Amino acid sequence: MGKKRRKKRKVSKNKYYLAAALISLLVIIILVVRFLTDPYHRYLIWGIDVSAHTGTIEWEKVKEQRVNFAFIKATEGATLRDETFRRNIAQAQKVGIPVGAYHFFNFNRSGKQQAQNYLSAIDGLNLELPPVVDVEEWGNVIRRPKKEIIKDIRAFIRLVEEKTKTKVLIYTNKDTYKWYIKDEFLENDIWICSFDHTPKIEKPWTFWQYHHEGRLDGVEGKVDYNVFYGNSIEWKHYLINKKR
Repeated sequence: MGKKRRKKRKVSKNKYYLAAALISLLVIIILVVRFLTDPYHRYLIWGIDVSAHTGTIEWEKVKEQRVNFAFIKATEGATLRDETFRRNIAQAQKVGIPVGAYHFFNFNRSGKQQAQNYLSAIDGLNLELPPVVDVEEWGNVIRRPKKEIIKDIRAFIRLVEEKTKTKVLIYTNKDTYKWYIKDEFLENDIWICSFDHTPKIEKPWTFWQYHHEGRLDGVEGKVDYNVFYGNSIEWKHYLINKKR
């Protein structure tokens, strides 16, 4: 009788180990499927973009979460300055996070005046990432013809590139890209916003913003998640060669 009990215990343990192995295999399969179905997991260089709306940021904690870069809002329109811009730039660079500054473009303001606002805000800074103009219909009241808006975007880009000696990176979404950017700014890299799938635009993108509701330790509010199209070697090359 004792031997039978021991045999039953042994069979029971074998079933336990088999069940544990099957569960482990299932977890691995789920992780692999998640990796393959969430395209942004394929990209090694990952970063965020923030503004005053993000709230207080503890950049040391952000760095610990393997954030590779940060785009920080500098200006909007012809006069607005982001009150947290300089502080965020200084603290992010202090912990070794490469940074860039972006401007939210106002469709009803002079492109030249907006460029002057932006250039004044970044004056004296040594930024690792190119200047960015955020062009999107969201947040804009459009009261002018398309050709006039494009003319002002071009004026902004021309002046910023002239002063910084760096090509401007254009942030936009799929609809605004097709309407204002696609056939007009062929020499500028694109930072595309797309939440439903990998961006499908005619031109290869350089950055992809894929999430607006991100959370990080040390950050008071929500942050946007982004990836860079390239590996770590290409990323280092991009940082070194962002100048024209």
